[in-house]
Amino acid sequence: MTKRGWFWISIGMGMLACRTTQTVPDDPTAVANLAPFQILNAWVDGDSLRSVVQHSGGCGAHTFSLYITSPMLKSLPPKQPVAWEHRSNDPCRAMVVDTISTSVAHLRGTPRGVTILLLDQWEPELPYTYP
Repeated sequence: MTKRGWFWISIGMGMLACRTTQTVPDDPTAVANLAPFQILNAWVDGDSLRSVVQHSGGCGAHTFSLYITSPMLKSLPPKQPVAWEHRSNDPCRAMVVDTISTSVAHLRGTPRGVTILLLDQWEPELPYTYP
């Protein structure tokens, strides 16, 4: 191949390597990044998991959601690993303490009885008792 051919091939490959696509949302405040937090207390109240959490912020929106981290453990009583996920774009640095909660009725491991919730970042097991 001639020098000219190699020149055009290298230019074409360079153009392909430099091409990037970035999607920018219409509302930049709608994007929420994972944000650190600490669980200060956690308990089950009826069909709800409640936690007192501490995080930085003070001038923006924060969302917490509970998700299942792995399949339910086949033990007696069954154990369900779960974790809170914290998302925020709050640039402020004040230390904020919030109480958060969500329903855990969908985590019943047996028709009636007890399911143990294993909450990430919280050492004691949380018994969820239901009729």
